[in-house]
Formats: sequence, C-alpha cells, structure tokens
Amino acid sequence: MTEPKIQTLGITRWSYPGQSRGFRRSADDLDHLRTQLYAPHRLDHRLFLLEHLLIPCLGHQTDPDFLHLIVIGDQLPDPWRSRVLELEESLPQLRVVIEPEGNDMREMLSEVIPRFKDNQCDVIAQYRLDDDDAVAVEFIAKSREIFAGLQPFFAADGIAALDYTRGFIMSTDDSGLDIRSVSSRFWAPGMMVFQDMETAKSLFEFPHMRVWHDMPTLTWKETPMFIRGSHHDNDSELSNFGRRTKSFKFNPQNLSRYMGRRFGIDLKQMRDEWTARQQWFMGQAESQTAAQ
Repeated sequence: MTEPKIQTLGITRWSYPGQSRGFRRSADDLDHLRTQLYAPHRLDHRLFLLEHLLIPCLGHQTDPDFLHLIVIGDQLPDPWRSRVLELEESLPQLRVVIEPEGNDMREMLSEVIPRFKDNQCDVIAQYRLDDDDAVAVEFIAKSREIFAGLQPFFAADGIAALDYTRGFIMSTDDSGLDIRSVSSRFWAPGMMVFQDMETAKSLFEFPHMRVWHDMPTLTWKETPMFIRGSHHDNDSELSNFGRRTKSFKFNPQNLSRYMGRRFGIDLKQMRDEWTARQQWFMGQAESQTAAQ
C-alpha cells in the first residue's frame, strides 16, 4: 500500500476583528471591536506572545514540511502590521494573510484555507494555534508518524483526529510567569485533524470540543505536546479548567532548559520581559496615566 502524501497546514488568527457566526455586527460594533483589539498595550502584549512563544516553536520543528498561516485584518495599524509581516522573513513556512475586516470568522477561513491547499497531496492535516499557544518541536513529525496507525479509521470516511492530551498552561499575572502541567482532552493547541484532500473542509468547521462527535479520534498521552496561555486577555475561560482536567507528575531539574529543548522557547527571556513590561501589557500603566 502506497503511503499517502500529507500536507500539514496550520492557522493562527491574530487580533482579527471579525463577527461570530449567527451575530451581525453594525459598523459601530466593528469600530468598537477595533478599538478594543487594536489598543496599543494589547497589541504589544499579543506581539510579545507571538514572537516569544508561537514563532519559536514553529521555527524549531524537526520536520520543516509544513505551512503556517497568520490571518490579520486589513486595517491592523503600524507598527504592529509591519512587525507581523517581517516575521515571514524569519520563518520560511510562514504566510501572513491579510483579509477584509468584519467577516464571519468561519466563512472567511473556509475561503482562505482552500487557497493554500496542495492538491498534489492526498491528505491535508490541519491544526490551529492562538498566539499564546505553542507545540513541541516534534509536533509535525510525530503527527505524521502516528497517522500511519490512524489510517484504518481514516479510510472509512476520509477524516480522523489526533488529540495530544498532555501539555502545560503558561500563566502570566501580577505575580509573574508560571508553568503548570495539565492533561485535558480536545484542547485546540493539542489537536491535528486529517482529511482527504478532495473533500476537506476548514478545520474551523469542527468545534474542537466536539471533534469526537464528527470523526474517529485517537488520544496520545505519551509526552507533553502543547502549551496553552492563560492571562488577562484570554478569549477562552480557563478559570474552571480544574473541573475538566488533571495534572501529571512533572519536575524537571532545569525547567528553562526543558522548555527550550521541548518547545524552542527562551523561558528566562520571556520571564524577564514580562516582569519589565507587565503593567503596560495589562493596561495598568495606561490606566494610571489616564487617572493622573
């Protein structure tokens, strides 16, 4: 049996002002959303996460055969727009996609993703990461390897998912930057969805917590495979994560060295920059200035 040729495609939405499905925004609503998303302290914080967490883990992948899209809005202001565009030069696998703002997110991504499909391949493997997420350096390579065992399930409907259940939560707050182990099912940064190229849909058509409802899935707990951010600007609510997750034993001799080898990130540099700029990132410096 011939091994299928797999295209691996990742997607990150970066501060894109779009509308949720089923909700129609007025022009005033969109302007208000832009004001929130494009606040300078917020964009600086999200750029800090993008440059120090997401980009390094992609740049250290042991299998370089992948493409990663960063979707931004067409009115993202400088200097942040230029800084994001400059990232393309630092990572050959990166493509910045500029889209008109105010579109339905799922509809927009369903139009964007087919533009980057490689129809010379048999299977497309899609994953999604936020700018405060990271994946282990062998995420791409291990997913290709494990797909071989998924093929009998994939063959039935041309779709299957791989769910990495172990990883870490990286939290940042007034007390600093902290790492804790977590084991959880169907979290977006720990998931890869394989589809037959001819019938493939956008990954965003499948809500990640209900992937098991739409396709066969395999859970993999052997090694930590993701980092998920937890901070003041999270869209996802993590305060009650303990009810749906567990921790696992994790006590490396040198945490910074482990995170560097495992995820390609410089933990000390991240901690130092967070400490130096946390008031600005959290909007506290701006609030204090306005109050004076």
